[in-house]
Amino acid sequence: MSKTDGYSYVEYLPRVFQQKSGESDEQFFLGRFLKAFEAMLSGNTGTAGAESVGMEALLDGLHQYFDPKTAPSQFLPWLAGWVGLQLAEGVEYDGEEDNLERTLAPTQILPLADTRSTVNRKLISSIVQLYKKRGTLGGLAEYLQVHAGEEAAIRIYSYEEPVRLGNARRIGINTMVGAAEPSYFSVHIILPAYSRSLLQQKVRNLQEVIRKERPFYTNSSLNIEVPSMRLGVYGRVGMETLVGGMTEQ
Repeated sequence: MSKTDGYSYVEYLPRVFQQKSGESDEQFFLGRFLKAFEAMLSGNTGTAGAESVGMEALLDGLHQYFDPKTAPSQFLPWLAGWVGLQLAEGVEYDGEEDNLERTLAPTQILPLADTRSTVNRKLISSIVQLYKKRGTLGGLAEYLQVHAGEEAAIRIYSYEEPVRLGNARRIGINTMVGAAEPSYFSVHIILPAYSRSLLQQKVRNLQEVIRKERPFYTNSSLNIEVPSMRLGVYGRVGMETLVGGMTEQ
């Protein structure tokens, strides 16, 4: 019996235990007995095109399960639970590939061959550092940036005076007319969105982030601006600039 026949573990045994000349596979009980352990440990089933990953390979790549960039999509909710994070649902946060894999192969356990970047994977990667900034406007801005996406431009304005005149003052965004609530700040986000449903979903998630992550003693408002092509104002197509506008779906 040789390695090509799928019984490589037998070759590590003393000669007296190996398959004898003229002995058929059916008669060679020890080889068939060890084959079950070989399939489990090494993933070598001896069937062409139907190899499985054994425990040895899984243990060699164990570190990939703890890296959000390479962990299987089915493992992400469990990984998020380790850092006390509730993942947002939706294709815009899971990504199309993760969402499809989780639907088609709910029990898949193998890590990814290549790194993958989604909103939820970025959140798991950065949440521990964000916890250190929890309750601060700086931490809130970083948290919002992950949810909104790299293409969004986020500004947080905090001010004590009801009205401040000067350059770049916009009523309702970074300037308030009348008495302000105590410890008030406003969040202004330039958010490219190609469909109204995507915009509504992102706004709901951003509002929830502000509610949970803002300093507890503060009052705030959220202003969302969907950009279009405006020369001299927004210049990066696909970032602050949205060509063609959004769809109604």
